[in-house]
Amino acid sequence: MKNQRLIYLAVPVLFILLVSNLLNFSVSTTRFNQSYPAVVCPPNTEGLTTAISLTSSKTQVRKTGSQSLKTYEVGFKRYAVAAQSAVIESGQVTPIVWQTRSGVWAGAMGCSAPSTSQWFVGATADVTSQGSLHLVNSGLGRAFVEVSIYSEQGEIAPRTFTIKANTYISMRLASLAPGSKQIAIHVLTRSGRVNGFVVDERAKGLKSLGGDLINPVHEPQKLIAIPAIPQSVTRKGPVGHTLRLLVPGDVKARISAEIRSKDGTFAPAGIDGRVIANKRIVEIPLKIEMAKGEFALRISSDQPLVAAVYSSTSAQGKKDFIWSTAADELTPFTLATSGVAPTLVFTGRDIKLQLELLNSNGSAKTIVITGQDIATYEVPDGVQGVSFSRISRGTTGAALIASNSGYGYLPLNAGSVLTKSSVPASNIHVLNP
Repeated sequence: MKNQRLIYLAVPVLFILLVSNLLNFSVSTTRFNQSYPAVVCPPNTEGLTTAISLTSSKTQVRKTGSQSLKTYEVGFKRYAVAAQSAVIESGQVTPIVWQTRSGVWAGAMGCSAPSTSQWFVGATADVTSQGSLHLVNSGLGRAFVEVSIYSEQGEIAPRTFTIKANTYISMRLASLAPGSKQIAIHVLTRSGRVNGFVVDERAKGLKSLGGDLINPVHEPQKLIAIPAIPQSVTRKGPVGHTLRLLVPGDVKARISAEIRSKDGTFAPAGIDGRVIANKRIVEIPLKIEMAKGEFALRISSDQPLVAAVYSSTSAQGKKDFIWSTAADELTPFTLATSGVAPTLVFTGRDIKLQLELLNSNGSAKTIVITGQDIATYEVPDGVQGVSFSRISRGTTGAALIASNSGYGYLPLNAGSVLTKSSVPASNIHVLNP
C-alpha cells in the first residue's frame, strides 16, 4: 500500500516537470542594421587641386581635421576640396576623385571605405621622387598602422605609425625607402578606421616628369586582371610599358600572361613560364606592337602576387604617366561622373553588362555592352552617374580619364558595400539571471 501511494505521488510530479520543461523556452529575436559605410577621399595637399564627382548635391559630407563629426549637405555635384580629406556618406555611389597639379599632371581614384589591408604597387623613392604616402584616420579614436615597404633590394623593416582621431599624416616616399627606384607599399591597419593614399609625383630639377594617384588592392591574388592599359603611339612607334610585380610570400612564383585587345589575344614575349623572385620588386618591359587604343593584361601565377603596369601617356598635348592596377570582378554599383567623361574599358571572355546613364536633367538612358576579350564605352559629357548591372561572370573594368593637365586611371571597384550589423536587444536575463 505504501509503495502504491508513492507511485501515485510520483506520476503527477513527473508529469508536471515534463510539461514545465516543454513550456520553458526562451524567445530570442535578432535584429540587424544594413548600411553603406562612409567613403574617404584622398587629402588635398599644397599645390594640388582636388575635385570630387557626386550624383547629388544633397550628399552628406564632413572633413577631417576638425573635432566635429557632424555632416552637412555638400551643395554641389562637383565638390572642390581646399584642404584635408573628405568623408562622404554616398551610399552605393562611388565618387571619383580627380586630383591635379594644374598643367603638370593628373590622377584619378575612387573614394572608398576604410580597409584593414591595402597594397600600393608603383611609385619611386629615388632622387626624382616628389611623392608621398598619406594615412587618413576618419574614426573616433587613435589608429595604429603598420607600413611595410618592398624595393628592388628586398623588404624594408616595417614601421608603425599612430594617427590621432579624425586627422591624417603624410610621409615622403623618399624618407620611407631612400634611394629605391622601384617600390610597393603595404598598409596594414592594426586598429582604427584608416585609408592609405599614395601620390607618385616625379621631377628632375625644375622639370616635372608627371604624376599619378596609385589605386590600391586589398590582397595578393593568383589571378590578376588589369583591364585598361592605354597604348600611345608616336612618330617613332608604340610607346613601351613596364610591368611591376611583387610576390610577398616566402616562395617564388611562376607566372603566365595574356594580352587582350581589339587586335586579338596573345601572350606577351618574355613572361610565360618566368619565375619571379619573392619579397622584392621585379620589373618586366612590355613591348606591345599595336595601334593606339587600350588593351588588358591578365596574369596567372602559382603564388599570390600584386602587380601594376606603368605607361607613358599623352592627352590633349600633355605628357604624363599612369599606373594601371588590378581590378576586382565587376559588381553592381553606381559610379559618379559629374564633371568628367571617362572611357570605360571592360575585359572578360564573353562580356555582357548593362549601363544606366543618369543625365543632368534627371533622365536616364540604358546601354547594353557586349563583346569578347575587351569592350569600351565613352561616357558622354553631362552624364552624372553610371550604374552597372546584369554583369556577365568574370568581367572586370576600369576607367581612363584625360584632361589638359594629364591622364588618370581607376579600377571599377565599388567604394563601399552593404554591411550588416546586429542591433542590441534588451533581455530580462541581463538583470535577472
